[in-house]
Amino acid sequence: MTESVLGSMPDFKNIKYSRPDIDAFTELIKELRLKLMTCQDVDQASDLIFRYEKELASFDTQYALCNILHDLDTSDDFYTDELEFFDEAFATVSELCAALLTSMINCPCADELKAKYGDMIFRKAVNQKETVSSEIIDELVKESSLENDYSQIQSEAEIEFEGQTLNLSLLSPYLESTDRKVRKKAHKALDAYYMSKKETFDKIYDDLVKVRTSAALKLGYNSFTELGYKRMERYDYTREDVKAFRDAVVRYIVPITCQIRKLQKERLGLEDLMFYDLPTLFKKGNPVPIVPGEGYERVAGDFFRKIFGVDPSFFDVLSEHGFTDLLSRKNKSTGGYCMYLEDYAIPFIFMNGNGTADDVATVVHEGGHAYAAVQSAEVSPFVECLSPTLETCEIHSTSMEFLSYPYMDMFYGDKAEQYRELHMTQGLLFLPYGCMVDEFQHIIYDDPDLTPDERHKVWHDLELKYQPFINYDNDHPFHAMGGAWMKKDHIFTTPFYYIDYCLAHMCALQLWDESRTDMKSALDKYNRLCASGGTDTFLKLITNAGLESPFDVKVIKRLAFSTCEFLKL
Repeated sequence: MTESVLGSMPDFKNIKYSRPDIDAFTELIKELRLKLMTCQDVDQASDLIFRYEKELASFDTQYALCNILHDLDTSDDFYTDELEFFDEAFATVSELCAALLTSMINCPCADELKAKYGDMIFRKAVNQKETVSSEIIDELVKESSLENDYSQIQSEAEIEFEGQTLNLSLLSPYLESTDRKVRKKAHKALDAYYMSKKETFDKIYDDLVKVRTSAALKLGYNSFTELGYKRMERYDYTREDVKAFRDAVVRYIVPITCQIRKLQKERLGLEDLMFYDLPTLFKKGNPVPIVPGEGYERVAGDFFRKIFGVDPSFFDVLSEHGFTDLLSRKNKSTGGYCMYLEDYAIPFIFMNGNGTADDVATVVHEGGHAYAAVQSAEVSPFVECLSPTLETCEIHSTSMEFLSYPYMDMFYGDKAEQYRELHMTQGLLFLPYGCMVDEFQHIIYDDPDLTPDERHKVWHDLELKYQPFINYDNDHPFHAMGGAWMKKDHIFTTPFYYIDYCLAHMCALQLWDESRTDMKSALDKYNRLCASGGTDTFLKLITNAGLESPFDVKVIKRLAFSTCEFLKL
């Protein structure tokens, strides 16, 4: 599979962006819909549908390419303008896709199509019909534009610090400095930046809440929360299941994080552990890679060769052809991701390496996404079914972080054990935070008329529940008043996504726990999950791979014990 997809790939620099022709796409959909409505032959219907799939893949490829090229250099106005084109185009294309898939559901040979291709594409077709309509095109355009506004402001951040002008990624190493005065000053600079943007971000988010709520009401939902779950394609679990998961995290994981912070305070020799101390878990500083940034591609390629026993690794091939960009720099967008170019069946790995431990976790994480994309590139003839829903995608990536533990000497040398301790600790600390982000969004969208100040109060109160150890001071007023949620781009751009990381984390910890005694079995389950792509729902995919439900409280309790044992808590 890997060889067929990556064997004769182009260089990324030679892939040319071309704005999609929306008028031509519209005419094609009209033609295909008319023919599908009366099509009696399953093979002819398949041909019609796959003409659509080919055009959809082309649109998705250009959209992904535009995003990547924009993020590589946010100062290039051309791609910024092209993203504005996609703000409108995406809404139109979504409506057209929903209409075409509705025709597939209702065509005379629908039962034969379902028998031939399986149930999943029909589930997705119904879901798209229920989430997209011509009635909400204006809302979709506005929503996309507001999301891009937030992301653009974040990517253009300029923070003055010790005679330098830094973006958010380049400031990060100072936030976990071993010098307490430096990290406090860095957090103060970060606090001041977000305070200067507070009014702007409050307005963007208020507009997002209102436009999303408007779309939901027009579609007949009681709130955007219901529509949000539909958008996230949660076919086999409910908000009640998610709430029970959050409650279990509060009960079984939050006490562990409080103990971690108590030990951190003792380790750092502090009378009071302040919020600006939280990123620094070790007195001599968090472990940093011994590999210089320019060596990340080489060592990551070596790691993937060793863990999967394939030479060259998929990562080697991606790097050789320019499909990785790993280091932070001026005018590069923040964050990290793996984006898939469907026309070429090639993933692109984007991140902002800055010399911290997060670099290694991120390159391995995004490498996990890329590996899964390559493994499932031919699993379905439907673009919509190549990749699973997002909580499953995050198992691909998060599991790779944990399965990499035996190989961390490649990145950290004699500090590998310290990295493993740091990574596991940060993973446990993340779970309550991720649940907090999720509950925040439930509260906000269930009551969309809250004022900006009331939203900040909601976050402040949730911090007391999920992170009771946080201790602010008067030098950081933005964070102290409950503003830290504004730093989390998912809250603005991908509502209700964040709990997916937590669910995936519980699944990834299962593979980690098994890998401690049987790495081959853990990798077999991992590969089975990756190779399945999006051919089934979340709970069925993980069950078929041999994993237990993350909603099972017994699983959460067992993993809480295993992680405490690992960390010697």
